Amino acid sequence: MMRRIGILLCDTDNPFWQEKREQYQRLAPLWDVIPEFRAPRAGNDPEEQRKVLEEMMGEGYDAIVINPLSSTNLVPVVLHAGGTPLFDVGPKCDAAAVAGAPGYHPVPVADFREQGRVVADELVSGLGKNPAGWALILGGFRDAMHSEARCRGAFHAFAKVFPQDRILTGYADFCRKKAHGFVHGLLAALPDMRVIFCANDLMALGALQAVEERGGCIPPVGGIDAIPEAMEAVRGGRLFCTAGIVQEEVVRLVYGTIDQWFGKGAGLGNPLLPPVVYRRKG
Repeated sequence: MMRRIGILLCDTDNPFWQEKREQYQRLAPLWDVIPEFRAPRAGNDPEEQRKVLEEMMGEGYDAIVINPLSSTNLVPVVLHAGGTPLFDVGPKCDAAAVAGAPGYHPVPVADFREQGRVVADELVSGLGKNPAGWALILGGFRDAMHSEARCRGAFHAFAKVFPQDRILTGYADFCRKKAHGFVHGLLAALPDMRVIFCANDLMALGALQAVEERGGCIPPVGGIDAIPEAMEAVRGGRLFCTAGIVQEEVVRLVYGTIDQWFGKGAGLGNPLLPPVVYRRKG
């Protein structure tokens, strides 16, 4: 029996979500599902994403896959989901806030803190102990659990090299334009920036643009997601590094978990997918 699966994405313009959508479509026949995709109309808008999920709850899906933009924005809908099973990829909802929600099912796919750590380790690999200057950690939304975990991992790596009072933090809402503006302004006040970690690739590309516009010595910049433009920037020697997990494996894990819940599949054990780091040569 074919099942209709609603898939709530974060953004239709980000290549990361475009690739994930393609994988959901490509693999759907293997799992006898019909995927239908929704996302915030404005993209990366937590409140709009909540409204979209509310609409989806009345559309008769057999199950809904959610990718929350923050740890709290979808919680009110999750708590009143009724009989529709919700599969949280990440997971990214605050566990305490959704505890006991009958239709909620977390699908662990990645260790977000480890993603941040491995990228930050690469960024400081060429620096000695206690270098002069500053390190920047740029997160997405303030209450996005995956962003915060990535930033904690990056801080742990940076703190092995930089004094903690030389590690700066900021937020750019996963937005390339906001990251560019933030870093552009910061460099005007603190030109001695030695390394920049960003919690996704779009912010990393915005930060990279800002440091390139300034000219002079370009500090290493790194991001996460391994989107095509970031990979091209790594191959071209502009972006220092990025990291990602294999999206096909993520989708197989999600579909397999849903299949298991409906009583068809074998237990998957919820294995966490390791990050793959891509670093520029030289």
